Amino acid sequence: MDLLENREELSAKELYDHYYLHSGLDREVVKELLIHVAGELRLPSGKIRPSDRFSKELVSGASAGWDSGYGILLYELQSLAKSRGVAIDKKVDTIDDYIRIMADIY
Repeated sequence: MDLLENREELSAKELYDHYYLHSGLDREVVKELLIHVAGELRLPSGKIRPSDRFSKELVSGASAGWDSGYGILLYELQSLAKSRGVAIDKKVDTIDDYIRIMADIY
């Protein structure tokens, strides 16, 4: 988690413009999902990046808080997909994976 502490904090607009501008994903949906992910993981939203892996960059040695947050995110994704009749056949290893899958079924 030291990596996150030393990172520049980006605004939601900066994160979207840098990582998702040409993705075709809705700006407000991406912003909402980034804030939601950060909240569940108890991290500052401006410090997370789409390439952050739940099992690497987001692991805290002293705390398993990320684990419960990750579990909640997966549960929410699966619940929403089920309620919309969508099958999820992709791994959710990174924040980007979560955002892209959720944005498709949101």
